Amino acid sequence: MRISTNLDIGGRAAPNRIMFGPHVTNLGDDERTFTSRHVAYYERRARGGCGIIVTEGASVHASDWPYERAPLADRCGDGWRAIAGACHAHGSLVIAALDHAGGQGSSAFSQLPLWAPSRVPEVNSREVPKWMEKTDIDDVITGFGDAARVAMSAGCDGVEINAGQHSLVRQFMSGLTNHRGDEFSDRLLFARRVIETVRHATGPNAIVGLRLSCDELAPWAGITPEMAPNIAAELSVCGLD
Repeated sequence: MRISTNLDIGGRAAPNRIMFGPHVTNLGDDERTFTSRHVAYYERRARGGCGIIVTEGASVHASDWPYERAPLADRCGDGWRAIAGACHAHGSLVIAALDHAGGQGSSAFSQLPLWAPSRVPEVNSREVPKWMEKTDIDDVITGFGDAARVAMSAGCDGVEINAGQHSLVRQFMSGLTNHRGDEFSDRLLFARRVIETVRHATGPNAIVGLRLSCDELAPWAGITPEMAPNIAAELSVCGLD
């Protein structure tokens, strides 16, 4: 198997196994949308030979505003459509990254409390987030589904759920940040419900992926390399490709 060989995933065919992952670009605008600069940025990578392009993470709920020009998913339909069109012209697949930074976000721009599984101070800012009520949790899960619908309607080939660094999904998974005593003390429950909701939104003929942090470098309570394969196996049956 070579990196240049085709990859069939989620009913789609990527021309190779080169993947351009999601990251902050600061190419957005004050309306929190994707711009023509995003389109040019991703088109250049597709033209250069990347088989799979994953766009900058878009916040799935208005409670999340992690940096000044962070995209907000419900405003990103036109941008995703333009990016998909530009990259599809080169044969690349386009995956929309869906995100919520949770307690690792910022209140500087929203002037509202951060949302997190538990009131654990953020490591760097020391900001203490709000403990998410059940209605908050339901709203964010619904937001993931709504964001997936926007991305698919815009012509994306699928979505990637962020459960990596700076993500609310990971914060529910981790003993470092999930100290709950309710049903969400099951640390995979939130992730399972997000995946199931997203898969329902995309339908069967789309890619649904999950970006997972495999080592939080805190073996006394965090996710470890030994735990990560079991987490991936348990979540894979919920609708991931």
